[in-house]
Amino acid sequence: MPNWTASQRSSFPDYPLENVSCFAQDTSLAEMFGGSVLVTGATGFIGSHLVHTLSRLGVSPSLFVLDYERQFFPSDATIYHGNLADLHDCLRIVGRSNPDVIFHLAAQPLVDTAMDSVIDTMESNVRGAYNFLEACRSAGKRIKAIVWVSTDKVYGSQPNAYRENSHLIGYDHPYDTSKLCGDLLAQTYAKVFDMPIIIIRSGNIYGEGDMHWDRLIPGTIRSALLRKQPLIRSNGLLKRDYIYVSDIVRAYLLSLSAALQGKLSAGSAINFGAAQSHTVTDVVQKILAALDSADLAPVIQDQARHEIPEQHVDFELAKKVLGWEPLIDLEHGIQKTVNWYMRYFNNEDDLVREPL
Repeated sequence: MPNWTASQRSSFPDYPLENVSCFAQDTSLAEMFGGSVLVTGATGFIGSHLVHTLSRLGVSPSLFVLDYERQFFPSDATIYHGNLADLHDCLRIVGRSNPDVIFHLAAQPLVDTAMDSVIDTMESNVRGAYNFLEACRSAGKRIKAIVWVSTDKVYGSQPNAYRENSHLIGYDHPYDTSKLCGDLLAQTYAKVFDMPIIIIRSGNIYGEGDMHWDRLIPGTIRSALLRKQPLIRSNGLLKRDYIYVSDIVRAYLLSLSAALQGKLSAGSAINFGAAQSHTVTDVVQKILAALDSADLAPVIQDQARHEIPEQHVDFELAKKVLGWEPLIDLEHGIQKTVNWYMRYFNNEDDLVREPL
């Protein structure tokens, strides 16, 4: 196990050990990981899992870190503090890290926050996108691949499962619009400047280490552990794909490998989804069952506005080109996630002290 430095507990993030042997034997990845790897959004929920996996593969990445984010990294990582909304920070960090490969995850990721803080969201997700793309363009041809993390929200509300060639009409919510702008900018830079960008679009990601308690799964788990009724801000009927975090990290690495081998062309988008979508109420009930707390009836607030009623992602291209499909179903993933949070909140004081 790598040596981790943590802001809260010495063992944090203490993520499960996933099987990475297939990536360790991938010659195209081995060649790139022998160079410089830059990860933005590395202290976030998904970014921390990605960095954890990279470290297990022997990679010592450079991390683009926003100053006020939680900080927990492998001890051999190189840390650069900066803000995507500042072009000079982007130029400085890309220049100093001199990356061969980039994973771009950094964003303002919360739908509710986007409604309350529209300008901050646009600064991060739109200005941050073109600043970072410009910094990457300034690096010239050294960069061999950029894995650009987008979202299924860019597709908007459509009657059928999203395919990569579905129209991008996700502009009914500030968050959706901000991510759509970043997605389109990435496509433009790939096409106009021949930049090796692969765009990842996926459903909702869940798993260990998500500390945004206003998100459905971590918030419900914490409420149940406190013996409080979980709050559902929507009507409970919204349907989404839920993807366990190790499955999406595997998707990023497979996409990178395919891009390096020429199986995915510059500017390509590729979808990752779940075998089936689930309603919010269904997810909450599965969590309560895993915690033996079915007696805690959820409170349906029905306050969510401008939300897409149903989203489902077609991942046939990922299955065909990458051999990817989700390995962890929702019940298994929720149980793994619940087990981690029970370890994380190892006593009542920890549970109460962690802010909502």
